[in-house]
Amino acid sequence: MTGERYRLGQAYRNTGSSSNEADQFLRWLNLPKSGMRNMGGIRPFKFVNLKHLPMHAYIVLVTDELSGHSIRNPWEDSVELNAGRITYWGDAKWDEKRTIDDFVGNRAVRTAADTTDLRLRPPILHFSKDKTGFVRFNGLCVIERIDMAWFEDHGRPVRNYRLQLAILSEEFVDVDWLHRRALAEDVGELSEGEPAAWKHYRAGVLDRLKVWAPRIRSQADQIPTKTSPDGAILSQLISLQPSAFEGAVVALFEEMDVVHDVQQTRLSRDGGFDFSGTFTLPPPLDYEIGFRGEVKRYATNYVGPKDVSRLVARLGRGEYGLFVTTSYFSRQAQEEVLADAYPTRLFSGQDVVRMMRQVGAATGGKISDAWIETVQARGTP
Repeated sequence: MTGERYRLGQAYRNTGSSSNEADQFLRWLNLPKSGMRNMGGIRPFKFVNLKHLPMHAYIVLVTDELSGHSIRNPWEDSVELNAGRITYWGDAKWDEKRTIDDFVGNRAVRTAADTTDLRLRPPILHFSKDKTGFVRFNGLCVIERIDMAWFEDHGRPVRNYRLQLAILSEEFVDVDWLHRRALAEDVGELSEGEPAAWKHYRAGVLDRLKVWAPRIRSQADQIPTKTSPDGAILSQLISLQPSAFEGAVVALFEEMDVVHDVQQTRLSRDGGFDFSGTFTLPPPLDYEIGFRGEVKRYATNYVGPKDVSRLVARLGRGEYGLFVTTSYFSRQAQEEVLADAYPTRLFSGQDVVRMMRQVGAATGGKISDAWIETVQARGTP
């Protein structure tokens, strides 16, 4: 037993070699015959003894956030610790012979997602590589949903898996627990030494990470710096004509799984709203909630409490409000929404950029030309 463990939010040394005594990543995780290699973003570990099982003992995911990295994925992962979720793309890239399930990592996560026996479903550890020679631990995760989406890799269409991960409310993960799983000789041994949040998950209870959820966000949290890739994307959005920008926002919400019938309103009939639609909750709830949205394409101005109050005042009975801006919301505006429990969600410039990355509308520091052309072609309804 190693006695080592990973702590949420902490960085660990990654030398790239499991034989290096200073390594806290490959060396800690690796086991003989586990199948661990210094490979790309998805690193599945095999059962050493339960070889008849099709799934893996555990899976490690790595998001490379180093700028200019030569093997950087064409996909953009999204790590949202404040919301307890991660959007993670599979490892498919353009290849003349291979398709989506021909990639080792994709097969591993697909098998994991399809495993209905929660005793056998592999725990997932997610790390970010944002500093050379180190990885940061972002938590113990489970797959909430897996779907397929088309992306563009150097001008060629590629279909890839997109995982929605829930980060469990667990501060520490013992390496010994992972090793026990990999070395287990019987299925009944897989639960030995498991963290409390994983035990709850196996019992059907999802303890999502919530302790870091900020209630009031600063200006810096709501808008990216101008020199960053996110700042470049936001600048492109701000440069759009008002109608095209509203169309871009509508297009983003159309990509959401629970949003249906979202429409950009006509200028002469909008009643102060820029778009409207319905949220449809999946069965067994099977319930619709109407929403109306307002958009402010600001370059420097912020959104204050009066703007938010006007939106709320115009909502009908049972309707939900969405306020979207390329700028940020003042502290007073946020406090008013929280204190009065307004049925309203505020989306800042950073939120909009994050949504664009999640739906594949932007990568790196640029909006997809094909996506923006489609939005501009829609024009004003």
